[in-house]
Amino acid sequence: MVFNGHTIEQIDSLDDATMNEIVVMYADGIVGNGALLNMMGSLVTGVFNYIRDPKSPAYSLKTVLGNSYGYIFSDNETSPNDALLTFMTQAKGFSLNKFKKD
Repeated sequence: MVFNGHTIEQIDSLDDATMNEIVVMYADGIVGNGALLNMMGSLVTGVFNYIRDPKSPAYSLKTVLGNSYGYIFSDNETSPNDALLTFMTQAKGFSLNKFKKD
């Protein structure tokens, strides 16, 4: 982190929670392994699908990444209704009772 313009004193003053978030960002986040696997996997998938025989099944990001796919993406599929409900529950003063049928 010193190479990003921080001083040793600034790094020493970080609490454990903030330091853990920074470590995860570098390991899995936008500048880390997760982003690299996603980008390279997408490129490989595109190239393989371009050169594959038309009669063969298409490659997917899941088949190219293999076991790493579960590391980056969750396999849990949600319906649009579940995603909307999750979003709405974050609203201030949300009450599920307003949406129950009598």
